[in-house]
Amino acid sequence: MTRIDKTPGFGLLLALTLPTGVLAQYESAPPAPVEQGLRTEWAVAPAGEQPPAAVQLPQGTVLQEGMLLPPGTVLPGGAILPAEPAAPVQAQPAPMPTPVPAPAPATDVAGGVPYISGGIGFSERTEMQEVKSKFNLRLLFAVAGSGSYLADVRVRIDDAAGPTLLEAVSQGPWFYVSLAPGRYVLRVDNAGQVQTREITVPATGAIEQSFYWND
Repeated sequence: MTRIDKTPGFGLLLALTLPTGVLAQYESAPPAPVEQGLRTEWAVAPAGEQPPAAVQLPQGTVLQEGMLLPPGTVLPGGAILPAEPAAPVQAQPAPMPTPVPAPAPATDVAGGVPYISGGIGFSERTEMQEVKSKFNLRLLFAVAGSGSYLADVRVRIDDAAGPTLLEAVSQGPWFYVSLAPGRYVLRVDNAGQVQTREITVPATGAIEQSFYWND
């Protein structure tokens, strides 16, 4: 009489040891014959129980379709089932670089009076616009008629009482100065063509002066 062995803690029969010439009844097609003398092996634990740490399948074991084997199972021939690969680590996007603000144009000082000049090109004009509120005297130099900007204009500012407070050469069409409120005399020189004006710097706000020369 043929007997099917069941080992506690295991749930699925993988192979049977059958005496020669004896047939057993199966719900599906019987596995391929195995060599006589091999013992029964169980590879998958029943639901709710942990599988064995390692299972070694003997030569001649027939694996049924859909069967699950635990990692570490030793297959016939010595092959070992590897563990399931770890889930790939999703790469994190690189942080966006923090934008670096453009440096403000440098302020010069002549005779203790701070000033700044420039305005050649779009970037310089943008920088000058950003700092103009810090200066209360703003000068513009251009060609009469066309409005083309001028640079390299010599600027001198005298106190109304007589002493010269500032002498500088403008690096662009805009020339900004920070002065104490009061009366001053402006003297601007474009290639030998000199213009002179008297101005009054208010206690609040700013004063703007435009100088034009014929081309």
